[in-house]
Amino acid sequence: MSRCGLLLPVIFVTIALGVDALRPVDDNPCYRSCESSFPMTCVYNWTVTWYYAMSPQCGDGSVRCPTNATACSNPGCVSVDGFPRAISVINQAFPGPSIQICTGDEVVINVDNQMTNNEGVTIHWHGLFQNGSQFMDGLPMVTQCPIPSPGKFQYRFTPYEAGTHWYHAHTGLQRGDGVAGSFVIRESSRTNPNAGLYDEDRAEDVIFLNDWHHDIMVSNFEKQNIGGGNVGVDSILINGKGIPLSGSPPFVPIEVFNVQSGTRYRFRVINGANFFCNLQFSVQSHRLLVIAGDGSALESQAVDYFRINGGERYDFVLNANQSIGNYAVRVVGLGSCGDGMLTGRQVASLHYETASTAPMPPSLPNIAQEGTPDIWWKTFPNKSLAEVDHNLKSGPVYMNTGSTPDVQHYIETSFGTRESPIPNQGAKFFPQLNNISYFFPTSPIMSQFDDLPMSLFCNASSFQTGECEGLTQCACVHTIQVELNALVEIVMVNPDSFRVLHPMHLHGLQFQVVAMERMSDATVQSVMQLDQNGEITRNLNGPFKDVVVVPDGGYTIFRFRAWNPGWWIFHCHIEFHLEDGMALLFWMGHTQDFQAIPAGFPTCGVFPPATDPATVPPPLPRADDPQKLDTYHLAWIVPVTFLIAVAIGLLLGCLCRRGASPASVDPGPGTAEYSAQSGAVGVQTAAVST
Repeated sequence: MSRCGLLLPVIFVTIALGVDALRPVDDNPCYRSCESSFPMTCVYNWTVTWYYAMSPQCGDGSVRCPTNATACSNPGCVSVDGFPRAISVINQAFPGPSIQICTGDEVVINVDNQMTNNEGVTIHWHGLFQNGSQFMDGLPMVTQCPIPSPGKFQYRFTPYEAGTHWYHAHTGLQRGDGVAGSFVIRESSRTNPNAGLYDEDRAEDVIFLNDWHHDIMVSNFEKQNIGGGNVGVDSILINGKGIPLSGSPPFVPIEVFNVQSGTRYRFRVINGANFFCNLQFSVQSHRLLVIAGDGSALESQAVDYFRINGGERYDFVLNANQSIGNYAVRVVGLGSCGDGMLTGRQVASLHYETASTAPMPPSLPNIAQEGTPDIWWKTFPNKSLAEVDHNLKSGPVYMNTGSTPDVQHYIETSFGTRESPIPNQGAKFFPQLNNISYFFPTSPIMSQFDDLPMSLFCNASSFQTGECEGLTQCACVHTIQVELNALVEIVMVNPDSFRVLHPMHLHGLQFQVVAMERMSDATVQSVMQLDQNGEITRNLNGPFKDVVVVPDGGYTIFRFRAWNPGWWIFHCHIEFHLEDGMALLFWMGHTQDFQAIPAGFPTCGVFPPATDPATVPPPLPRADDPQKLDTYHLAWIVPVTFLIAVAIGLLLGCLCRRGASPASVDPGPGTAEYSAQSGAVGVQTAAVST
């Protein structure tokens, strides 16, 4: 048999073995060893629907889940914590189907939106750069129109970012109702700096954590926003399973992780929380060797526990070196998941092969919170992310952050009491960035930029000093323009002293965390003064991540190289905070730097068109505000250019009549051609000031 003939059965067997290790819904065509494999095209067919937890598919009578534990695994049964409620899911599963591929595989996901209430949906691939496939990022009204219901959309891209990632709905509040799942990209040991630290890296060792609620998220949101009620967490789930915080047996089965004594396993933990749900993670009687965060290798940290915030991922190695038996995988809620009498917590079982099956716990055990609130922002016991180094073999372009930054931006994450735009609601707390509330535009910026009036866009320089600090709400498509390949330093300041650590996520690239600290009086001015005094030390070997928290009453500093052209959102990963406007866009590069708009790409917008001058009058510049959007300052170019063109046209006409050749005229600076070209470029590239 030829070499090719031998290789094909090996690949087939590897894939077949991998698929057997996953749930039926995870029928994954590309799960395999990545040591000697060729790139594959991995096709997934997903249907997004409203569904119901504890539906009739979970059995009937005496054979119903959870009375009959086996029925909880019936096809189509989504048991979660045993409480019936409406859910939005992919292929009738929560978490959604797990994607398991190798670097360089092409991914094709055919999404069929069948939401029964005609609700649009988009899917964001959290942690993937989408370089060259920016239209696939899944950000509604920025990279695409929401997929209508009924309607279909094909996501197609080729990711190279090895590591633990995930996907989730980015439209409305669907993520909190179940549209989320894991996305793991493996690599060869030749490029993996941690390859020698573990023996097994299995698909079933992905741990998806999330908070869970017994009502749909839009009801919770309106209850908190308008109803004035307090919304708590009803459960924390591990891989979509768990015991509720209140209730009585029988409970649905908890998750079980099987290990063999003497083997080292790589586990991948994802926090898909929707609230501020900082989670403490540990495994009974086992030390954890944390080796990666948000897909990037870290200097390994041997710890008894670590903390993980919404949107973050951490990989650890567990050495199954304890006595044969069953051990508790323990999760404890901090922040909003830990307040009140019912502290959020959950357990799963680490089961050593040959040990007897562990009985279901009669109730949730009392798991202690480690540390005090003043250190909960630190990922590791008494160590923040800024005190940890990265551990990467190679140096991609985004790692080049050691030189002096080209630009520095201070961004304040804070709550402000603002007048609600909803009639008769009065003032309420709004989470904002630099006292500005972000709202999504009326058409996708990437594909329909010309359909949007520039009056939609703004940043801090668009307002007078103090204008956004009163009850008036400053709202817009909050945008900061960044030159392509510039080295950018962001200083995040959280002046609020109550316990909210905003987990801030950046689409499109990773940043390097270089400094984090709490202080007694955290304001932009005090942090700026501290830095000017040389009292902030930067770790230029810090880890690369795409989510980082800003300590309450403190600051976080990170850097990124703006190498990836696009419109990339930077937002809080607390779902309600994003909905209320805690976000902004980084505009990197210009139209000529972006990929071409895919043929037949969907369009959407409002009517009458937002650019209709009869309905949206152009904003007037303020004479007392020289830092308004540059487009206003360029407004004189068009009429002046027109007059110059007319004058030169008349001059050339006279010359032609006298026998002069127009070709002999050199269109240099000051001529109509030069002015028109420079004016057009100026209007295009200066739409938003930096």
